Amino acid sequence: MSNHYDNTNGSLYKFAQDHKLNAWEFDVIKRIVRCRKKGQWLSDIDKTIKVLELYKQEYREDERKIK
Repeated sequence: MSNHYDNTNGSLYKFAQDHKLNAWEFDVIKRIVRCRKKGQWLSDIDKTIKVLELYKQEYREDERKIK
C-alpha cells in the first residue's frame, strides 16, 4: 500500500465525519495532508487550489438561489 494511504495516526474519513465536513472540505483536507507524502507537492497544491475555486463558485451559486 502507498505511504499516503497509511492510517496509523487515524483515518481522514473519521476526522471528516467527526468534524461534519462536506465533500469539498474533505477533499481539500485530504489533499493537503497527503501532498508531501506522495512527493508531488506542487501538483497537489495546484489541484487543491482548483478544488477551493470550485467550492467557492458553488457556494456563490447556492447563495444566489436562496435570494
